[in-house]
Amino acid sequence: MAAVSVALPFARIPPAPAHPAPTVSFSAMGLSFRYPATWRHASFSNDVSSFSGNIVDLSTSRLHDPCIGGPAEGAMVCSGFPVDALAPGGVLVQWDVHGFPGFRLPRPNATIAGRPAVETKTSGGWCASLGGTETITVKISRETPDNWYQMDACLTALNLSQQEAQLSALLRTVRVAPS
Repeated sequence: MAAVSVALPFARIPPAPAHPAPTVSFSAMGLSFRYPATWRHASFSNDVSSFSGNIVDLSTSRLHDPCIGGPAEGAMVCSGFPVDALAPGGVLVQWDVHGFPGFRLPRPNATIAGRPAVETKTSGGWCASLGGTETITVKISRETPDNWYQMDACLTALNLSQQEAQLSALLRTVRVAPS
């Protein structure tokens, strides 16, 4: 059954500005996209488990490695968040790659990069502890069975519609390289 292309449910796109904001390209692990040039980016290779790995974190806030410790200390501890808190109007976007035997993507409600995808939006969610008011998660199936890309975004109340529009614009630029 072919996936149907639908608008992302959270997207409330305002009229396009006369002068679009500058964007920056990102590409790694078969995933590429464009994001606002005002956002910071970082990749933390320590944030990896048997079934997942960090691709990139993007934020309007300063980013730091969410993991402390290492071989010299005897153990690595990861908090999961590369920011301590988001300022009003702040954004945190985390891209990860996942693989888990037996994983099946829930019923798709979107198509991203020509692939079935699932988008969910919740108030607060995991990002409430960072000062966020809205959490958006997108899962994009990969060609390899039981594998997917996942984007988790934490948005704050100030300028929420602008943040949603930026996220929607980012998702429209996503490309996935063939495996």
